[in-house]
Amino acid sequence: MNLKSSRLILMLLATAFTMAMFPTQTYAKKEVSPPKSAQLSEYYFKTKKPIRTWIGVDNPTAHMFQSRWITIPKGTVVSGHPIEVKNKQIKKITVVASSLSYQVKKAAVMPGYYLEAWQDLTGDIKYSNARFEKVKKPQYMVPYSDGNFYLGTSPKEYPDTFLSDRLMITSDGYVELYHYQAGVGPEGFGNKPMGSAKITKTIAKKNSRYLYYRHHVTGLDDKRVHKTGKYQYRLKVADKDDIKTQTIWDDGQQSFVARIYYAHYDVGGVTYYTEVGEKPLSD
Repeated sequence: MNLKSSRLILMLLATAFTMAMFPTQTYAKKEVSPPKSAQLSEYYFKTKKPIRTWIGVDNPTAHMFQSRWITIPKGTVVSGHPIEVKNKQIKKITVVASSLSYQVKKAAVMPGYYLEAWQDLTGDIKYSNARFEKVKKPQYMVPYSDGNFYLGTSPKEYPDTFLSDRLMITSDGYVELYHYQAGVGPEGFGNKPMGSAKITKTIAKKNSRYLYYRHHVTGLDDKRVHKTGKYQYRLKVADKDDIKTQTIWDDGQQSFVARIYYAHYDVGGVTYYTEVGEKPLSD
């Protein structure tokens, strides 16, 4: 993760980044959603024309970072954050690159360099009604989450948390699965997913989402429901109505400074967790 990451918890911890991260406390909670004060701000936009911007790639062997240009196609739904607002009008946004599919980001890939898997942001992008329209969060994405899911029930330690396979439900409508491999890239993931498919239909029923696509996604227990057409495979993503929290220890302050909220989902019969909230304990 590079310094472009901008979530609240990372900003809080930046002032004490030399601190030792002790093992965190994880415990079950009865909540089925994060408290309102901890919910992450979410903004979604749809591009009206191709948008050229840059994202970061890392070379952990050479200790090098580069900015690489990509083009976000017309009609793409992106997760973004307003970063400049004047007279209640958005002037600039940045897009959460880690919520975009590999199909959009692959132009940035170069030998020895890796796309960032977590909380990576694009460069600043000029906003206008001619370039973007505001849209609702896509139905295929689950509440409060940015689409990053990790195998298991909770991470071991923050920020070195993501030591398991990663499932992405991207803002632009892909299901992607990345296999975790220690020592691969800066975060344990290769650039290209082991399995990927474009979502062609979503059905929401109660606490579940049914995602349909043309072909099997390697590594997932999706079900074949048709022999031909756009809706051959179906993946069930069911909310387990279970929130766990992880409390972050600051060795410099000798205190717990923040709380992270994780929701749990049954994805094809396997449990994954996803971050759904952050809250400083000073609030």
